[in-house]
Amino acid sequence: MDALQVGPFALPWARVQVALALLAMVVVAEVLARRVDRRLAPWAYNAILVGLLGARLGFVLQNASVYAKDPLSALYVWQGGFDPLWGILAGGGYTLMTLPKRLWRYALGAGMAALLVAGLLLTRGRETEGQELPALTLYTLGGTEVSLAQFKGKPVVLNAWATWCPPCRRELPMMMRLSRENPEIYFVFVSQGEGPETVRRFLESEGLVVDWVLLDPETRLSQALGIQGLPTTFFFDREGQLVSRHLGELSEALLLGYLRVLR
Repeated sequence: MDALQVGPFALPWARVQVALALLAMVVVAEVLARRVDRRLAPWAYNAILVGLLGARLGFVLQNASVYAKDPLSALYVWQGGFDPLWGILAGGGYTLMTLPKRLWRYALGAGMAALLVAGLLLTRGRETEGQELPALTLYTLGGTEVSLAQFKGKPVVLNAWATWCPPCRRELPMMMRLSRENPEIYFVFVSQGEGPETVRRFLESEGLVVDWVLLDPETRLSQALGIQGLPTTFFFDREGQLVSRHLGELSEALLLGYLRVLR
């Protein structure tokens, strides 16, 4: 499962997983607050907040060279970018400093409940194994047929997008720039359900130039890869095996992380 579908909205499964895990922690802490010590309830909310801030700060510091170009982008949390280890350390440090020692074991129990729920849900998001670069024939803006199979031999970043999609429009310039900076990787941008004039007009208006912009007017790529929302980006190794996927807008730091794994 790539995402949880709620009407027209697709929520990335990783975020749903984190939300449910943290909810489990809050529920356990609330129960313990009624039975053991009422301080455990506010502790849980504060520890989660501190943990999330720590996870974000850790990720930003690890990618300081990227965020230095646009410091304000460190606040764009909707793009993702959290380091779980930093989050656990921050939340754990807050716990040690604010709770009396006799309550530590109860806090640990609430934390373990969150980890247990996260572990149980983890397998729901693992559907990348065995998937391959689909053998589809798409079209260039000029109408030339292009088979996706021809991109095997080098790692492939396959981005499904559309001109009407605001997150797609925001991430596209950055992705196209990185495509020029990483010639050892194919970046393929597949427009979903749109014609050549619409796509060409958008690219020209934005001054965007890239080698591989393909058209998929019948959204066959969405059917082949089970795309639940746009943008969705797929990462294939040089043999055409799917390594990972990302639903939603990508930040430069996140994309660079995916590229490091892809290499």
